[in-house]
Amino acid sequence: MKRVFTTVLLVKVLLLFVISLPAISSTSITSLSVIGEELKKANFSGTVIVAHGEQVIYSSSFGIANREENIPFAADTIFDIGSITKQFLATSVLKLIEEDKLALQDTLQTYYPTVPEDKKEITIHQLLSHTSGLPANLSNHQLYDIVPHEEYHTKAFSEKLVASPGEKYQYSNVGYSLLARIVEKVTQLDWEAYLSKNLFSVAGMTETGYRLPQFINKRLAINYGADQTAFQRFFSIEAKSRSVGHSLEHLYTNPGDRWIEGAGGLMSTIQDMHKWFLTVRSRKIIHADSWDKLFAPHISSGETSFYGYGWGISEHPAGGKLISHNGSNGYSFADFKYYPEIDLFVFNATNDIDNYPQAIMDKLNNVAIKEAQR
Repeated sequence: MKRVFTTVLLVKVLLLFVISLPAISSTSITSLSVIGEELKKANFSGTVIVAHGEQVIYSSSFGIANREENIPFAADTIFDIGSITKQFLATSVLKLIEEDKLALQDTLQTYYPTVPEDKKEITIHQLLSHTSGLPANLSNHQLYDIVPHEEYHTKAFSEKLVASPGEKYQYSNVGYSLLARIVEKVTQLDWEAYLSKNLFSVAGMTETGYRLPQFINKRLAINYGADQTAFQRFFSIEAKSRSVGHSLEHLYTNPGDRWIEGAGGLMSTIQDMHKWFLTVRSRKIIHADSWDKLFAPHISSGETSFYGYGWGISEHPAGGKLISHNGSNGYSFADFKYYPEIDLFVFNATNDIDNYPQAIMDKLNNVAIKEAQR
């Protein structure tokens, strides 16, 4: 894939089937279904779920997951969650801190004695909160380039800092991938294996990962994008949307460690994302005070937003505190929103970010908030 790995800010909804549970307001279903029809008319391709507490009040899928084989998006479609991956890494780090295997003030020098002088004092806290000063992405590398995990730190250490450690917020996939390699050093486990054993199995998530779930090919969402060729760019010719393959294509055709693993790229399903929300709201896996650290506003990331550990922290005018993260590889997009004060979860994912109906998704989010406040 050609595009740079970035995170985007967006929102949710979809339609095909509606899950109905006892005590769910028919008004809620109707209101959200109306917006679902708008998404359908907008040719949205993806899936959405809205839950109030333990009850799913709306869940629907739209469009096509695989145009070439005419496979529609469904409840079991497997898609790329991008940088939502970071919240799993942050949770694993806090768990290891509880077990006295890591500490927030540990420095890189603790784990890598040969770290360059300018990076010696970078701490675990700074890696988690994007204040390490490391750049967003690895220089001269594409998103899915192979870098053996045991060699990754040498690449990260060769990067020029864009700010002094602790000076300011600088979103860094480089830093999060380095943090994942530290988890591997401490646990002597591949990071995905550690997640599978200590997070996913506890949460009941059976279809989240890179390699271990052994996904069925026909269930993988194909990503689409309208990338211009050099000829099209020169003559300002609009490109047509085309397949760029699913997000594990690179692993299947050319196996090996990817530098981005830890910072992004986990695959999942709408059911597993809902199970993760239930785990987050019930504060399982780690202690309550560790969850508080994940959700604390450690550093300002914008005029009205902050970054915790693996989560963005902000306020929504209608919904109160918003704990969220999203992710993209430039083609796919996923967005996780949790409003703890009204116990609301809104999630969506798409395989075609070029045609993401932002205005309708914003509308869906606002309607979901109103329904949760009834």
